[in-house]
Amino acid sequence: MDASEPGQLLNDLERRQDDVLAQLDALDAQLTEVLKGLGVTPEDEIDPDLV
Repeated sequence: MDASEPGQLLNDLERRQDDVLAQLDALDAQLTEVLKGLGVTPEDEIDPDLV
């Protein structure tokens, strides 16, 4: 495909965004597992005054 093709840049950017979001989801899952291993849950970190 030619990069100058109409809509091709947008399609490429959307694909890259999807890839990055998938990577962020994977990192979030890994972080959650690490925190569980340490006995920490994300809810423990929430300051009730900020909600």
